[in-house]
Amino acid sequence: MRARGGKNGRVGFSSLAYSISENAFPLTNLLHNHLEAECIQPRYVGYIMFVEKTVKSVKTGAPAKWIAAVIASFVVIGILAGTYLWSRWPYRGREVLPALAQAFSSTIQVGSYHRFYFPHPGFVAHNVILRLHGSTNIPPLAAVDTLTATGSYADFIFGPRHLHALDIQGLHVQIPASGTSENGTQFLSGPSSPSAAIVDQITANQSVLEVNTGQGKPPLRFFIHTLTLKDVSASKPMSYKVAFTNPVPPGELTAEGRLGPLQRNDLGNTPVSGKSRLTGADLGVFRGIAGKLQGEASFHGSLSRVEIQGSTDVPDFRVGEGQPEYLATRFHAYVNGMQGSVSLQNVQATAGRTRIDVSGEIDRQQGWRFAFAVAGGRVQDLMGMFAHDGAPVTGAATLHAEAFVPPQHEHFLKALQISGAFALTGLHFTQAQTQQTINGFSQRASGTGPKKKEANAAAEAPIVASELKAQKVTLRNGVAQFTNLAFATPGADADGLGNFNLLNKRVDVTGTLRMDTDLSHATTGVKSILLIPVDPLFKKKDQGTVAPVHLSGTYDHPIVGLELPGDKNTRK
Repeated sequence: MRARGGKNGRVGFSSLAYSISENAFPLTNLLHNHLEAECIQPRYVGYIMFVEKTVKSVKTGAPAKWIAAVIASFVVIGILAGTYLWSRWPYRGREVLPALAQAFSSTIQVGSYHRFYFPHPGFVAHNVILRLHGSTNIPPLAAVDTLTATGSYADFIFGPRHLHALDIQGLHVQIPASGTSENGTQFLSGPSSPSAAIVDQITANQSVLEVNTGQGKPPLRFFIHTLTLKDVSASKPMSYKVAFTNPVPPGELTAEGRLGPLQRNDLGNTPVSGKSRLTGADLGVFRGIAGKLQGEASFHGSLSRVEIQGSTDVPDFRVGEGQPEYLATRFHAYVNGMQGSVSLQNVQATAGRTRIDVSGEIDRQQGWRFAFAVAGGRVQDLMGMFAHDGAPVTGAATLHAEAFVPPQHEHFLKALQISGAFALTGLHFTQAQTQQTINGFSQRASGTGPKKKEANAAAEAPIVASELKAQKVTLRNGVAQFTNLAFATPGADADGLGNFNLLNKRVDVTGTLRMDTDLSHATTGVKSILLIPVDPLFKKKDQGTVAPVHLSGTYDHPIVGLELPGDKNTRK
């Protein structure tokens, strides 16, 4: 190479430019050989040939030499920059896809793949499959129809390891059954050191999440309409927004908030917060109850302990063929997202004007266990949802009970198990005829009623209030068993035991009736005359009359009678 000397023996820039232009061909040959040695793709050779042709076409005058020098310099710089970019190019599948596989402890399989460079750099992969631990004995952990990764040239310069967007179409995720060796935190058992990669936004619309229950039943399917994650990083919190169909009870759920950073060594300690809304949840999926539930909640904490506060409304809640009742709740609970369990700390349900306090535990594997209590509630609010024609009585209600629902059940009322006690006071029957019968009986039992059957006597009798109490109630297979059952009305009281079938509403209770007067005085007509001879048999000193009694009929139309020989209501 030839160069002219400048002042102080230094080589001037014009001399260097002349040297570059004069020796352009050897330079391009040198670069060509270098690129081939570095296995750089041959398309860069075209740039070199362009330089050769440009230099040949330029005249040998001084200005021409300057132009040739500038062109050659820029081309050389461009080639060197391209070589650097190619060696460190982050927007390609071999950089992104293995990271996904490593993060989820899976092997990855790609059907087809191609890169793009304009207007943004990135790649598209089709038919992507992730297999947990490379196992082919279980369904793939995830399958993707199309995965598109998009970067930015500016991010490459100013924000290395930065991906602008990751769009996932046709995502299908299958979670193994809880408790199996394929499930657990090993989904994220990759490197403990967080990755420096950042993704501005991940979208996965029209996706399906399947959770295998391991109970010989179809998996729970969550149909995800939209899912957006923003500012995705292993070392910082990300924001999320999701809308999907909830499988049980089926309804539409939306949620948004913040998640992370992910704690790989202790996934349950990963922070989470946000708010959610559930609409149109059909309670009819639990056979025996019905209604459309909607609710909203806010939550915060970690994945293993999420504190939730919210409210729900069921405008048409009912049991069996009962009347629709407005049921609203406000709740405070803790959720263990790692185990699928819920701890109900304080739930206040309102049916009509009656408040029901509930607390307990809901566990996907162990079932539901909860306690509930009513203090000073209304009987009609609680019983109305059970009866097709409305509550048969009105009055005040006090109760407390513990309940259990096993994890596997086909019918809610058949599966529901209850043990508790109740007291119903100030009772009045909503059926006028039934109330008149109780009024007349109470009047005669106290010895103040007419001894002869008179027209409108029952209708003219004073209206009385009754009470019904049970010290112990157990519910199994849809049938409530009563012990220490007590009924009282002015002039008479009774105690006994029996059962009530919640499925067909049949009542079957026997007990002992005590009255202030004789049996013959408690009845009218011919029966009162026929009972006169047996009055002494049921007369007890200082106790009035004591006689066997039974309650039969249905929930809506109960029948009360003495269990005497020859009585048509006597049970066989």
